[in-house]
Amino acid sequence: MKKTKKLVSLLLALAMIFAMSFSVFAAGDNSIQVNNAQGGETYKIYKMLDADVNPEKTAYSYTLPAGSKWESFFTGSGAGAAYVDINIVDETKYVTWKDNKNTASDYEAFGKEAAAYAATAANGVPLAATQTPAADGEFTFNGLDSGYYLITSTNGTLSMVETTPLKNTVIVNEKNPDSTIEKKVEENGAFGTENSAQIGDTVKFKVTINVKKGAKNYVMHDKMDDGLTFNKDSVQIDSLTEGTHYTVNTPAGGAAALADNCTFEISFTADYLNSITADTPLTVTYNAVLNEKADVTNGEKNNVQLKWGDKSQTEWGTTTTKTYQFEILKYDAADDAKEPLAGAKFQLKDDADTVLKLVKESPTVYRIATNTETGTIDTIETVAAGNIVVKGVDLATYTLVETESPEGYAKLSAPKEFEVIESNTTLIVEVENTAGNTLPSTGGMGTTLFYVVGGILVIGAAAILILRKRASDNK
Repeated sequence: MKKTKKLVSLLLALAMIFAMSFSVFAAGDNSIQVNNAQGGETYKIYKMLDADVNPEKTAYSYTLPAGSKWESFFTGSGAGAAYVDINIVDETKYVTWKDNKNTASDYEAFGKEAAAYAATAANGVPLAATQTPAADGEFTFNGLDSGYYLITSTNGTLSMVETTPLKNTVIVNEKNPDSTIEKKVEENGAFGTENSAQIGDTVKFKVTINVKKGAKNYVMHDKMDDGLTFNKDSVQIDSLTEGTHYTVNTPAGGAAALADNCTFEISFTADYLNSITADTPLTVTYNAVLNEKADVTNGEKNNVQLKWGDKSQTEWGTTTTKTYQFEILKYDAADDAKEPLAGAKFQLKDDADTVLKLVKESPTVYRIATNTETGTIDTIETVAAGNIVVKGVDLATYTLVETESPEGYAKLSAPKEFEVIESNTTLIVEVENTAGNTLPSTGGMGTTLFYVVGGILVIGAAAILILRKRASDNK
C-alpha cells in the first residue's frame, strides 16, 4: 500500500535521527537490542499497535486492536491523534502516519507524548517487559510479538522507536546523552580550580551544567568542607527563577542530612526540563564565607556532582580554597640566638591599612576573626615561650605596627611590612628590638674628685697661714 510504504520511509528516517523504536515482527520470535544503555536506569517497552507481516516480509500493516488501552491516545482528542490517521475497514482500525507530520521535531514530540501517556497510571497501559541493566552497554528485549513498540527510559524523556519489518532483531540506540558539569572558583576576577582567601572573605563559585534535550530528574549536589559557610540567598542561575524553574534544598533545623551529606542541592523542575529543545548551558553562581574552621594545611574543598534519571551521574568536580599562616619572631638585636622576646604588642593591618580583628586561640596562636564573631581583639602580644602564629591570611601584603615595646626597649620607628606568598608556607616575620643606649653624663665621679681635692687644698693653705701668723706674733 502506498501510504504504508510512506510510513515506513518516514519512520526509518526517524530511527536514524532519534532512534525511536516502533517494530514489526513475526509473532513471539522478535527482539529489540538497545545500545548505549545506562547502567542502573530502567527501560520499559510497550506494545502500542499490532502489526501484520506476510511470510516474505514484503507487506505489512499496523492496526489498533479492539479494546486497546492505547485507543484514547490515538483517537478523539488524544495526543497521538495529531500524528496518525485511522481508517476503519470491516471493523479493523488501520493506522497510518499523517503526511504533514514528517519532521524530526514531529517524531520527537510524538515519542514524548506517547511516553507521557504510558507513564500515567490511570491509562492502564500494559507493559511488554522491563529491564534495568546493571552496567552501561547493551541489552535485548526478547520474545516480542509482531507490533509497534515504544521504549522509555528513566535516563531521560527521549523515547526510542524504530520500524523495520525486514529482520527479526532491531537495534536502537539510547538517545538520552550524558550531561556534563564543570566547577570553578573565582580568584582575582578569573575562574579556575583553586583560589586563596582570608578568613571572613566571601568566596564565589561558578558551575556550568550542559543540560541535554530530554533531561529528566536533574539534581545538582554540592558538598563543602566545614571551613566554608554556604550562603543560600546567593544562588543565581542565568535568567531562571527559584520556585518556578528550580528549588534550593539545605538541611535545616535538625532535618535529615541530604544525599552524600551534601551542603545543598538544586533540583530542576520537570516543566523546565521539558521545555529544553536543544543542548543548553546553564551557569550557576553562589558564594560561601571562609570561616574559623579553615584548614591552613589542606585548604577547603568544594565538590559538585550532577545526577539525573534514576542512577546516572557525573564525576565529582572539585575546587580548593586555600588560606595561610605566618609567624612573628620578636628578639633582642644583640641576641645572636634570637630567643623570643616577651612583652611587645602589635596590630596587624591589611593592604587597605585596616586593622584586622583577631581571635586568640592560645598564648602563641592567633587567627583572623570572621565578620560575625564577638569578643575579638586587635592586638598581638609576644611571649617568651615561642614564636607567635597568625592563621587565616590571604596571599597578600600585610603590616605589623608595634604599639608597645618590651620594657627597656625602644619601640619600632616604622611599621614592619611583609608579603605572604604561596612558595613560602613557613614564613617567619623577624622583628628586632634594641635596648636603650647609655647617654653621656656630666655628674660623674671625676668632677666630684676635683671638688674634694680642691677643698682640701684650700683648707690646708688656710691652716698654714694661721700657723705662720701665730709664730710671728710669738717672736
